[in-house]
Amino acid sequence: MFQGFYNLASGMLTQNRNLNVVSNNMTNMLTPGYKKDTMLSSTFQEELMSRTGNLDRSNIDGLQDTSMFRSPTTNVTNFSQGAFEPTNQPLDFALENENGFFQVLTQNNDVVYTRNGSFIIDDQGYLALAEKGRILGTDGPIYLGTDDIILDETGMINRKDGTAAGRFAIVDFADKTQLRKQDGSVFTTNANPIPSDTRIRQKILERSNVDAMVEMMDMLESQRTLQSASQMMKMYDQLMGKAATEIGRV
Repeated sequence: MFQGFYNLASGMLTQNRNLNVVSNNMTNMLTPGYKKDTMLSSTFQEELMSRTGNLDRSNIDGLQDTSMFRSPTTNVTNFSQGAFEPTNQPLDFALENENGFFQVLTQNNDVVYTRNGSFIIDDQGYLALAEKGRILGTDGPIYLGTDDIILDETGMINRKDGTAAGRFAIVDFADKTQLRKQDGSVFTTNANPIPSDTRIRQKILERSNVDAMVEMMDMLESQRTLQSASQMMKMYDQLMGKAATEIGRV
C-alpha cells in the first residue's frame, strides 16, 4: 500500500514541473524567436515484483518489473523555425532558416545567442537586443547611429548616406543540445560556435514556434492528472488511517 504513496507523490511533483514548463511556453508565445521546451521524465531503477506461497515460499514466481518513483529529468528545446511576420520596422531582422543565431555581447562581456531579431538602438547608437546587450558583427558591436538603414544580401548594414555600419556575424552550433536557455529567447553555451551563411531578412520577425492549442491541451492534461493524484492520495491516507486504528480490534 505504501508503494501507492510513492507513485502518486512522484506523479504530482512531475506534473507540477510540467505545468511550469508549459506555462513558460505560453508566456513567451509572442516573444520573437522563442523556442518551446518539452519536459522529459524517467523512472528510478525498476524492481522485480515476485509472488510467494502462504506456507511454502521456496517456489518464487516473478510477476513484472515496476518502479515506485518517476521524476522530471530535463527540458528539451525544440529548435524548429517559427513563422515569419512582416513588421515594416527597419530594426527587425529574421534568419531565413532554422540554422544560425545572432550574437549578443552582454554588459558582463559575455556572448549569448538568440533568434530574436527585434532590435533597438541603445543610448550610444549601437544595435542592441533590449535588456540583453549589443549585437555583434564581424568587427565587434554594430554601431548605427540611425535607423535609416538598408540590409544587403551579404548581411551588411548600410546607412542611407552610403556608409557601411557593419556586417552581422551569424553563427551556428554542430550540436544544439549543448545550448542552455538563459532567459526567454537567449541561450548560453560553452561550445565553440561556427560561422553560418544563413541569410538575413529585414523588416521581418520570426515568431515563436509555440502552438497555443497544443500547450493548452498539455496544460489541461497535467492539471487533470494532478487533481486525480491528489484525490487518490486522500483515499490512501484514509485507508492507512483505518488500517492503523481499526484492523486487529477485538
